[in-house]
Amino acid sequence: MIFCCFAVLLSAQEKPSQQWLDRKFSMFIHFGLYSVYGGVYEGEPVRRGYSEQIQSFAGIFSDWYANTANEFNPINWDPDEIVSLAKAAGMGSIVFTSKHHDGFCMYHSAHTYYNIVDATPYGRDLMKELAEACERGGIAFGVYFSLIDWHFPQAYPISSHNADPITPEHYEYNLKQVEEIMTHYGPLSEIWFDMGSLTPEQSKGLYQLVNRLQPQCMISGRLGNDYVDFSVMADNEYPDYQIGLPWQTAASMFDETWSYRSWQERGEVQPKVRKKIESLIKVISRGGNFLLNIGPKGDGSVVEFEREVLLEIGRWVKANSEAIYGVRGNPFHRPFAWGDVTAEEDCLFAFVENRPVSDKIELSGFHGKVNGVTRLSSGDQLPYNQQERLLEIDLSAILDRDEIPVLKIMFEDGYTIIPPSVVSNGILTPRNAVSFY
Repeated sequence: MIFCCFAVLLSAQEKPSQQWLDRKFSMFIHFGLYSVYGGVYEGEPVRRGYSEQIQSFAGIFSDWYANTANEFNPINWDPDEIVSLAKAAGMGSIVFTSKHHDGFCMYHSAHTYYNIVDATPYGRDLMKELAEACERGGIAFGVYFSLIDWHFPQAYPISSHNADPITPEHYEYNLKQVEEIMTHYGPLSEIWFDMGSLTPEQSKGLYQLVNRLQPQCMISGRLGNDYVDFSVMADNEYPDYQIGLPWQTAASMFDETWSYRSWQERGEVQPKVRKKIESLIKVISRGGNFLLNIGPKGDGSVVEFEREVLLEIGRWVKANSEAIYGVRGNPFHRPFAWGDVTAEEDCLFAFVENRPVSDKIELSGFHGKVNGVTRLSSGDQLPYNQQERLLEIDLSAILDRDEIPVLKIMFEDGYTIIPPSVVSNGILTPRNAVSFY
């Protein structure tokens, strides 16, 4: 009994790794049979629902949809190019859709013919090649795995909510597939379970399986029933509060879809770049990790718009990396009118998203003597004035008003944050507490 307790504690201590916590920014990839459709069925755009669920929203018969595998040949897929793009964007890992709700496996599963090796003219284990490319490129690899399966005969059929129970036969099938993923695709940074309504015993069984085979693999909260290594926000959700465990926001380029949509109105690159940088800032300033998705075309090629957005984000991230990786969230527990903050032990980083007309921003609520303010991307010193707990910084030397400048605020002997409220009567209430979920 003592040995068992020790083993459980040892496993728990391995997660989360500091590397996972410090990664901050990663790539999600939604790619599968649905990518062949590109959001179109019988010549018409399918405007209802996500395009990766086109089988459901367009009402495609299961045999017709399965026959799409006969033409799925992503000859323009280049795993090394994908890894290079992720690294250029400043991303530290890739999370790939091993199997989505349609049940089609993007890896060579021994438990179904319905996979990219056996059922398509492509005939190669695309996921394995991506895992190997990640290893060559020096970034982490993780997988998405749908807990529902519209192709498995003994699973629940397509529903309107995707939150169906998991039959005993389907649960055993999921166990087998998760085991082969955990044992054939190298070390995984995380497994991103999604959808279904599992019993506590089913969630526990999958959690224990992953922990036994890969003790450092982080397990997403969508497994359910509190069997969780990190919490996952709702799709494209950005919390306004601190969270008391590791967490992640997954975001798509366009809220309407995750997989490729040929008729998507994409607009201009720069507004999208700014929006996603602002999303990244919001996530890391709340202490989370940001998982940004791309949806390759059916031939495997990256959508040029998405490539350009990622490369532009990468230029900004590279120039301001010190304020992004390995930092703590906003210690003030609130944003300022001009933007948000991340922190290290001896300095603060200010992300100026809303530049005032006066070109002056104020930071208050701290103890400590400031001994310098620089713009991270250039290293230029900026004028400032400190009146005890109030710091005023002059931004007039920064000429580019379209960029989000990041400032490094350095302290002589460290700093302390003044609590926004102090409980003096011994009674803690929602009004005088800091939200911490």
